[in-house]
Amino acid sequence: MSTPLRHADADRAGASRLRAAAAVRRLVHALVDHEATDAELDELADVAGGLADRLAAGPARQRSADPSGVWQTVRPDGDTLQCFVDCVVSGPANPLSAGGVAHRDGDEAVLRVTLDPGFEGLPGRSHGGIVASLFDEVMGFALYMDAIPCYTAWLRVDYRAPVPVGMPLELRARVQRREGRKCFVEATLTSPEGPGPTADALFVVPRTET
Repeated sequence: MSTPLRHADADRAGASRLRAAAAVRRLVHALVDHEATDAELDELADVAGGLADRLAAGPARQRSADPSGVWQTVRPDGDTLQCFVDCVVSGPANPLSAGGVAHRDGDEAVLRVTLDPGFEGLPGRSHGGIVASLFDEVMGFALYMDAIPCYTAWLRVDYRAPVPVGMPLELRARVQRREGRKCFVEATLTSPEGPGPTADALFVVPRTET
């Protein structure tokens, strides 16, 4: 049975931060996807600007590069994969994220997400940049679930088919092979419209300090 991963960053985020991030995320996509009166837009600018000024006047948050040693634990099959709660791609505490939920399925990392209107490129289609980011995220999870700390060296996407917004997407990634510090990863994306883009990437394990 899958259980959410808990670590220090998630505990520090707290329920109020998660609620705030979700509300801001919803506001952004509502602004992109719907008409508004000038009065509503002016009200939004005043309220959001005022809150931004208040938050910016407070102390900066401190984030760990490896909260609770998340890069040191192999995740069991079926376990939820959540590395950094503030991740710009899938972190629930980051209002810029696309959301989505990831888990381990055998040798594969699986990310399921529905992209909201703010990620649209052409009408009804996802922007290629967010598609590449989702691939980078799920590929990182494929390494993270086996406690392999890596950084992306290069990422190649074959945009062989458009990716819809507003529909459930499933991305799957697996480590194809390892050569020393090099990890070669491949991934696929599917939607209700059928098979979508594919990707492959090289991740590199950082050198161990001596």
